[in-house]
Amino acid sequence: MLLYQFKAGTNPRRVSIYLAEKELNIPRYELDYANREHKSPEYLAINPAGRAPALITDHGEVITDSAAIVEYLEELYPANSMIGDDPETRAKVRALERLGTDLVVRTQVWLWNVTNSFPHMQPKPSPETADIMFRHVTEILDALEKSIGDNKFLTGNQPTIADFTVFAIFQTARERFNLPFGTEHPRLDAWFRNFRKRPSADY
Repeated sequence: MLLYQFKAGTNPRRVSIYLAEKELNIPRYELDYANREHKSPEYLAINPAGRAPALITDHGEVITDSAAIVEYLEELYPANSMIGDDPETRAKVRALERLGTDLVVRTQVWLWNVTNSFPHMQPKPSPETADIMFRHVTEILDALEKSIGDNKFLTGNQPTIADFTVFAIFQTARERFNLPFGTEHPRLDAWFRNFRKRPSADY
């Protein structure tokens, strides 16, 4: 196997955090995003979307979605499950993980418009679009704040793929762009600070 990644990227982060939590050692190739290697003909032949991550399996198949990569690896390495050990738990984890994916998408559009860091995605950032998107972001943060309750992690007392997905976008907003993301949600704020202490959270 070979995992193409961009260590600082939100979607690759959810995979790298998963790998660290599972203690899986998979060969990796770091894409040079600064020089747009992810848009090179060589990489586009692997992933036509020109994004990271992408996993080439031992059978030569290519998986280009971070959530699909995680679930594929969970099937290969079911010990120490990061999705759950029974149907009800897995359904809950997947539901929150998909809510987290929606949060990633909404937040990325917000970041494109609240910063000047994505000229290839948004050449002319729009404050109006940023305001609209942040309302949609807050809608999901409110739902996560309510659902976490008094749990240590998003779905209970053990980390799951839902945590990895949501943590990745929190870390992007807070650490790469120094934005007060989720700070008005005290349970999520505490959850982030707690998860940040885990070795898997380090870049």
